[in-house]
Amino acid sequence: MTSALPEATPRRRAAPAAPPLDMAPLAGHVGFLLRLAQQQVFDEFHRGFGQAGITPARYSVLALLHANPDVPQARLAEALRIKPPNLAVLLAEMAAQGLVDRRVDATNRRANLLRLTAAGRTLYGRVTPEILAMEQQVAHRLTRAQYATLLKLLAKLSPP
Repeated sequence: MTSALPEATPRRRAAPAAPPLDMAPLAGHVGFLLRLAQQQVFDEFHRGFGQAGITPARYSVLALLHANPDVPQARLAEALRIKPPNLAVLLAEMAAQGLVDRRVDATNRRANLLRLTAAGRTLYGRVTPEILAMEQQVAHRLTRAQYATLLKLLAKLSPP
């Protein structure tokens, strides 16, 4: 009598864990190490604030508009090192959400002046303490002196 059941296929064995990659060729590259560090911090940021729709770029816009009401859009793009068309898309989204107000500059009709709306100020005030707490968690990986040195060195690498 023959069986109508298909033959059992042998189970695949789990592949052995691959050895870690040799990262030595990139260990001395500032840009690569900065990117890895940025990615780590951004991943933590997105885990903490992504569901609320707050990204690092959105928070940067909120923070700078809070500190600099009526800033021209071009100056904001320059300060954040964001391409003007990309910033325009971000600002349009934030304006549609009622967070940012754009007004034509009376002295230069081709320029927009930006400021936070009441809702934008409220959102900024609500998320800033949480973001600063996250920043402190990142800082705790270093000693105070190391953290201060890191900030000074990063500032030297970032032109004003």
